[in-house]
Amino acid sequence: MNMNEASPQQEQRWLLLIHQLPAKPAYFRVKIWRRLQGLGAIAVKSTVYALPANSETQEDFEWLLKEIIEGGGEAMVCEARLIDGLSDAQVRALFDAARDEDYAVIAKECRVLAAMLETDSSPEKQIEVRVQLGRLRKRLTDIERIDFFGADGREPAEGLLRGLELRATKEQAMIGPSPHSILLSLGWRAQRRTSKGGSGLRAKMFMSIVLLVLG
Repeated sequence: MNMNEASPQQEQRWLLLIHQLPAKPAYFRVKIWRRLQGLGAIAVKSTVYALPANSETQEDFEWLLKEIIEGGGEAMVCEARLIDGLSDAQVRALFDAARDEDYAVIAKECRVLAAMLETDSSPEKQIEVRVQLGRLRKRLTDIERIDFFGADGREPAEGLLRGLELRATKEQAMIGPSPHSILLSLGWRAQRRTSKGGSGLRAKMFMSIVLLVLG
């Protein structure tokens, strides 16, 4: 998303999280690093992380600051503008490079799934691919949320994923529901009828047969 993209005439403001973590426990350091990655922050120095300044990113850093202090570390958040050294354009390029790496992972996994479908288009494989596509769609949405300046890698990744989703939808429509899903659906319908006054013993026997077949 490009909510924070600054025009050449608009001065970019940055939020900086400056922190120091205790040497132990090691898992706490990993936990904070993962939090920073999830926020989309980039390191401008080894212990200084930046985000474009707005109310949402400020709240994100404030929550992380609290977590660092509660874990025995030290931290401070400040708003800054760059005067010398790194320029705003260079920092924005760091954000774009980080997001392009994320998008490249999505694109690579999409190509792997496409190759899998080329070699094996069985219903079982298509189910597996659809599950993976759901995971990739969620991951792509998460990346877009922290794509502050509109990295170039988004469109190729989105195009590959969208193409696979359409292909999976068309192939599912051609194949129709699997026998397993039909049997399971019939079993649950029988149980629902039982709850409304049907034959409980008959429904239980039918559901047992369904589960035996599916197992």
